[in-house]
This record gives sequence, structure tokens and C-alpha cells, in this order.
Amino acid sequence: MTTRTALISGASIAGPVLAYWLSEAGWDVTVVERAERLRTSGYPVDVRGTAVDVIRRMGLYDEVAEQRYRHVLVQLLAPSGRRLCTLDYGNLLSSSGSEDVELTRGVLSEILYGATKNRADYVFDDAITTLHDADDGVRVTFEHRRPETFDVVVGADGIHSNVRTLVFGDESRYLHHLGPYAAVWDLPTDMFEPGTGFFYSHPGRTVLVERPSDGAPARAFLTFVHPEPGTVDLRDPGAVLDALHRAFADDRWRTGDVIDTLPGADDVYFDTVSQVRMDEWHSGRVALVGDAAYAPAFLSGQGTSIAIAGAYVLASELVANDRPEQAFAAYQLRLRGYVKNNQDLALRTDGTVLARTSRQLLRRNLKLRAVPLLQRFQLVSLLQAKLRTAANDLTLSDRDLRTAAHHRGHGATR
Repeated sequence: MTTRTALISGASIAGPVLAYWLSEAGWDVTVVERAERLRTSGYPVDVRGTAVDVIRRMGLYDEVAEQRYRHVLVQLLAPSGRRLCTLDYGNLLSSSGSEDVELTRGVLSEILYGATKNRADYVFDDAITTLHDADDGVRVTFEHRRPETFDVVVGADGIHSNVRTLVFGDESRYLHHLGPYAAVWDLPTDMFEPGTGFFYSHPGRTVLVERPSDGAPARAFLTFVHPEPGTVDLRDPGAVLDALHRAFADDRWRTGDVIDTLPGADDVYFDTVSQVRMDEWHSGRVALVGDAAYAPAFLSGQGTSIAIAGAYVLASELVANDRPEQAFAAYQLRLRGYVKNNQDLALRTDGTVLARTSRQLLRRNLKLRAVPLLQRFQLVSLLQAKLRTAANDLTLSDRDLRTAAHHRGHGATR
């Protein structure tokens, strides 16, 4: 009887969650990550609904909740730059009465890595170069590491997944652009006062700036609808800067000054707002999880949660089934409806963050001006009904993985 082995590509969110549960069940797990080190920066993300249950089962909920991102009060501005109202933006995004947690992506990644670094073999600054699926396993070659064979390989390597490209073909077949781009970066500390925030929109574009009260740098978030999504070269800083200046050229607020800080920023996120849609998330002994398989799009707010839930379900099915192909099919069957409902959230064109027409922007601003009143009477959850329904649309099975004591020695060997 031999220990089952898994190679996971990607050390951000889905990868470490999958590594945790497979190692908990006795698997020998290797995680390969292209970056030289763990990425500890990044924008705020949400852990909602079923994902909260998974984090609880990992024993990490208290640690995650302690790192909750603290929003400041944000001034909602009209296109003219006039202040419309002041928003408790954090409570708008995640009701204070729920168990949902918003925290920065880097902090969540650190917590998950801390829970798995002694369970799995992490290999940084390396990447998979070839995959050969055979009856006895997947033969893998790397840029630096010696070749190895694994029982299964899982791509948890994001929307531009290397594993997906190697097994399923070019990303253009699966990446569906929804129209906008999104950009996130930290601003110089002398640009905005601590504890200040601004939310400024025109039809088809928004800039949100928020500086924490603790003196940390302000973070800029910009999103805009592009006439030809997918045409901006993401690897060309000049093209990115030009696209932002063009999109926000007519703004009457401080957007131009904000964009001018981009060349000096250390860690910039800039990408299309896109979904990954695939008929199959697996082929032979290789599978995809999280954004690599079913990215719901940046503006959905659900990418992190469905990545966590998906990784947990995938681990449960791999432990429960002798054959990887059976496990992968069961994983996809269980998750498909949940993924679709969460992806549908991003298909709306009248969202809170980005309103695409003047009429939609007017309606959005009227709704947001009513938020302080709704918060006063604890009715803000009325604005979150669709999100909450989608976030809780996956029920975990009683036979799913729970604790080390329950599963140690079960499913670890074949």
C-alpha cells in the first residue's frame, strides 16, 4: 500500500486549501509556485457563505476574522465631484451581522500557507513545463526541479493558468471578457490623509480610493469599460498607463493625479474583468480548481469564496474515490450549479461598483444615498440578497472531510 501523491500548481488560495485537506487525509502533496516567494500584498477579498464553513473546518476562522479589513468612511461623489453622502462601505459590502470576513488577499494567503507549510512541500520560483498523463500517473517536467510522477496534478494557478494551457489549450478558448478592466495599487502616503475615502464614478468608469486610519498607504481601485477588452498588453506598463489615462481623461476629480503614481508603484494589479468558462474542468489525471477552472470575474466578489469551496470539495472527492477520473467527475457535478450562480452575479451591468450608463449611475447613486438610512434600521441586507443566496448555494456533504482524527488512516493509502 503506497501513499497517494498530488502536485498542485499555485500557492495563493485554492492551492493551499487543497493541500491542507489532502495532506490531512495522508497524501504526499507538493505545491509548485512560479513566484519567488509568497505574495503577501493585494486587494481585499471576501470569504462568504460556504467558504466560511470550510475555513471553520480548517480551524482557521478565528485567525482569519482577526485580520478583518477595516474600511474607513467613504465619500460618495457625483460626476461633478460634489459630495453626495458618506458611506460605511465595509458594512455595505459585508453585513456586520454575518460571519463573512473581508481581508486582504495577501493576508489570507499567508494564513493558508502557515497552516500548510509543514504539511506540504512548497517549491517556489519554479513552474511546470510539460505534463504527460499515463495509466500509472502524470509525468511532470519543471523549469528547474527534476522530473517526477504524481498520481494527480491540479492547476490552482489562476485565471491565466499554465496547467490549463498545457492540457486544454490556449486561454483564448476559455477566457470570456465582460468589458471592463480593473487596476489596483498602493498610493504614496502623502497623497491622502489617513482615514479618508472617496468613491467617484462616471458612466462606464469608477475610481475608489481608501486610506486606512492606521496610516497604511491609500489603495487605489480603478475600473472602466474598454471598447476592445483584451487588447491592452498587460505586460507593457506604458500601454496600461495609456489605457487608464484615456479612460479617465474627462474626470473632474483627482483621478489623473492618482493614475500618474502608477509608474512608481511596487505591486500593480491590472487585468481584464473576465470569466473562465469550460465544459470540463478535468482531463485524465489532471484537474483545475478555482479561477483556473471557473473564475467568476473580479467584480463578482466571489472568486475567493468559490475557490475555497471548490478546493475543499475536490479534496473530499479525491479522498473518497479510488480513481482520479471518478473523483474529478463527482467534483464537477457537485460544483457546477454553485459556480454558475456565482458567475451570473458578474453578468449584471448595473452593479454597485461600475454603472455603465447615465441612467444606471443615477439609480445607483440614489440607492447608495439611501444606504445610511438602511444601515440605521439594519436593513442593508436587502441590498445583498442575491449575493447571499449565491454564496450559500453549495451544501457540504456529511461524508466530506472534517477533522484529522476522523480521516487519518482512511483514504490515505490504496
